[in-house]
Amino acid sequence: MVKVCMITTGHNPLDDRIFYKEAKSLKNVGYDITVIGQTDSRMDDEIDGISIIGLKIGKGIKSHPILWWNLLQEALRTNAVIYHCHEPESLLVALYLKIFKHKNIVYDVHEYYPDMIESARFQMKIFLIFMLYFIEPFFCRYIDLVITADESIAKKYKMFNNNVYSIPNFPLFEMFDCSNGPERIPKYKDCHVVIYVGGINEERGIFELICAIRRVSTTIPSIKLILVGTFGNEYFKKICKEYVELNNLGDNVEFIGFVPHNEIAKYINSSDIGSILLYPTKRFVKTAYPIKLFEYMICGKPIIASDLPAMGKIIKDSHCGVLVNPMNIDDISRKIIYLLEHPDEAKKMGECGRRAVERKYNWNEVGEKLTNIYGDII
Repeated sequence: MVKVCMITTGHNPLDDRIFYKEAKSLKNVGYDITVIGQTDSRMDDEIDGISIIGLKIGKGIKSHPILWWNLLQEALRTNAVIYHCHEPESLLVALYLKIFKHKNIVYDVHEYYPDMIESARFQMKIFLIFMLYFIEPFFCRYIDLVITADESIAKKYKMFNNNVYSIPNFPLFEMFDCSNGPERIPKYKDCHVVIYVGGINEERGIFELICAIRRVSTTIPSIKLILVGTFGNEYFKKICKEYVELNNLGDNVEFIGFVPHNEIAKYINSSDIGSILLYPTKRFVKTAYPIKLFEYMICGKPIIASDLPAMGKIIKDSHCGVLVNPMNIDDISRKIIYLLEHPDEAKKMGECGRRAVERKYNWNEVGEKLTNIYGDII
């Protein structure tokens, strides 16, 4: 049985792409899988036949070398044949394993990292510039396999490596199949619910969405926005919560916080509309496959989304929602009201989205592609 060790400095070992999709797909075809990632406290467990090692990370840039060292030590203990890393930081550890231990390396690029440089803190900005413009281009030539979350990212890496494949982050159908799922969560039974799932920060249009809910509440008092995810920083958290308090929106806006990936479906199933209001930044303009989009679709929910090129095309082609200017609060509030006041049309949009996922945007075929290309490494 071939040993595979997945290593990550920026994700929990039970991350949806890493554990539920990639690790489980590889486990199902006979690989021996270990996942090493970042957790709040030390963790050493086995889940569904996959070994899980959680490394606690401190705060601040000074904690990163300690994390790299601990990650390397744990990775060496697994003595795997293939090491699968998930971001530039864990690539440093993988390169050591490649150069000095002659291991096979898979580099999994979840997003277009250069677009993150502008918003990064100074020390991390210097690190990313060094990694992405000097280290990564040189060493990518010697990596055994590069996989990316979408084709636009893959094009960049094909300049350095001939073994590059796009493995989109489509949802697992069985995990998000809400057609026969649980009933609506009781506390949302009499509400009109708009849901957002994902990281909560400014560039994801969260503040505009909250402002739009305030306007919608004057027409539809039962409106409820549930935000499932964690804040990116304390400053933005303070802004959002102060706005909710000052505008008496306590009954209309609920911050759920972190929810394990296998429990997200019950919240989506309790909603009427899925929202994804990404700002038109360089990073998001290039994002063809935001995972939350397909999770809403697979649960049969109509979607209100930013009119961005790639995402907008998917929504138009699938007829599964409405597009808005994410910076325009009036536009957002009007579209929410429209969907709630036209339930038959909204239902048809949800049905169209679900059919599109059944036909095209699901993990089943993608997972098979992953296992096939993995077989060519050794």
